[in-house]
Amino acid sequence: MKLAAPEQLHERARVKAFTADDIPYAMGVDHGRGFAPTSMCHLSYTPSYERLNEAERRLYSQIVGQAIAEQFIFLEEHLLIPALEGVMQRMGGRLGTTLRMCFLDFIAEEYKHSDMFWRLLETAYPDQYPQREAAVYRQSKLKARMLTLMTDWPTFLTVWIWLGVLFEERTIDLFRKYEADPAVDPLFKEVHRFHMLDEARHVRIEEHLLAEVYDRTPAWQRQLNARLLNRVLRMFTHPSTSPRVAIEIVMQRHPRLRAFAAEFDRDIAGLGQNMTFQQANFSRGVLPQTFNLLDEYPEMTHLREGLPLYNRK
Repeated sequence: MKLAAPEQLHERARVKAFTADDIPYAMGVDHGRGFAPTSMCHLSYTPSYERLNEAERRLYSQIVGQAIAEQFIFLEEHLLIPALEGVMQRMGGRLGTTLRMCFLDFIAEEYKHSDMFWRLLETAYPDQYPQREAAVYRQSKLKARMLTLMTDWPTFLTVWIWLGVLFEERTIDLFRKYEADPAVDPLFKEVHRFHMLDEARHVRIEEHLLAEVYDRTPAWQRQLNARLLNRVLRMFTHPSTSPRVAIEIVMQRHPRLRAFAAEFDRDIAGLGQNMTFQQANFSRGVLPQTFNLLDEYPEMTHLREGLPLYNRK
């Protein structure tokens, strides 16, 4: 793994800096459009998607777009920021001054991203966000417990670094999906474009975290984290809670769809084995940098349970 110079990363953060105020929230959102690309809607990869008419698909897309924004907020505020702050506290003076500045850039930008998405949600649904609390994103108790352990023990349970690498790179692919879908609301697309601008550099910063934290752990600890990564990734590549919440909201507003609830449930349960879904969201073509990094670590050989399309080069 060839690391980018911290000085270059810090300088790039300064030169490419923007604020949430640069986003044109005043344009508002168009509720006649979807808020997420069709390719990000889980059921669009399944036969039961045909049960939804145009208006129902639009609503479904809007709920998915809302959930994506809330998920980014959650991952940034409740995983990446506290975990990195914990690493900086534990490592202290062992971190070089410039690398520490890169980590501070990262934290500041994650807070900025979180604010960007809150402002987007408040623009789209002012009545649902009187306070900055999630309205539609849900997570399992197991996922919540795993995230808590990672932030409590960030230099021991280093699996969070790998999650950061994957989701920062996935942000770039997500914007490509937004850009390719002309039916998506322009403000949602614009916020995801701004979000994407920092992410290529964030992946390079997380490579430093791998080198400074993960690579310094003993082999048995890396094996443990590889097994945990398998478990945690499975929650995302075999999604259950979030897609069920989204279609449940659609069924509440369109009761005729209750007749197809068993079909929706069956198709959601099958997403982990749905290779079209996996290829579009969790493949080497979508996440080349993540897969290439995994290739460098022999303990990641048996990652197929959590990442079904992972084959080592």
